[in-house]
Amino acid sequence: MSLIGLIGGVSPEATKIYYELLNAHARTRQGGQHSARALFFMLDYGVMIGHYHDENWPAFTGEVVKGAHALKAGGAAAIAITSGTTHVAAEAVARETGLPVIHMLDSLSDAMMAKGVTRPLLLGTPWVMSGDFFAPALGQRFAGTPIIPDADDRDLVGRIIFEELVEGIVRETSRNELTEMIARYEGQGADGVILGCTELCMILSDGDGPLPVFSTTHIHAAAINEWINMSGKT
Repeated sequence: MSLIGLIGGVSPEATKIYYELLNAHARTRQGGQHSARALFFMLDYGVMIGHYHDENWPAFTGEVVKGAHALKAGGAAAIAITSGTTHVAAEAVARETGLPVIHMLDSLSDAMMAKGVTRPLLLGTPWVMSGDFFAPALGQRFAGTPIIPDADDRDLVGRIIFEELVEGIVRETSRNELTEMIARYEGQGADGVILGCTELCMILSDGDGPLPVFSTTHIHAAAINEWINMSGKT
């Protein structure tokens, strides 16, 4: 079975969830007490969030690429990045390492198209929601058009992510704020919700609010599991 390499740490809270999900997939796939065979490279969140706030994307991407090279040297045959924002470096990782990248947006697009969703509300870090990477990259794969929250709502989601979720804090008041916001955007034509930050699954899941929720964390982990499963058959 080929070895999957995962780039984590942005933030550690999301990476823990990926590892739990991959272990659950391994038990389902193999039975018994099996766990995921994977190699992790954990980036320093303190360094990465500094680059994020400075909008120093060359430095941000450089750290991710260094991690990918370390995973390749450790025997990884493919790379997955456990963060929506950090997918800004996905193309550079593929180019610089020559390894396939199991891209979050491929499996997310497939999941939404399978449900017939065309106007999903995009939630994530403020840069994911309004920057020049995530929505355009999604548009290359997805026939629909995501709805971008307004500035006040982007600030709300960013505060919950950076001040609460990355610290492991989940507040019911924040969940209520998010579900109320989702209901407002349903009135504006939203027919689904993208959790474009991998920590958001800590506070929102399908059934929270009136719209179907697409957790990139869970969808991406299932795609990684599928790669592991297929690599074991070759």
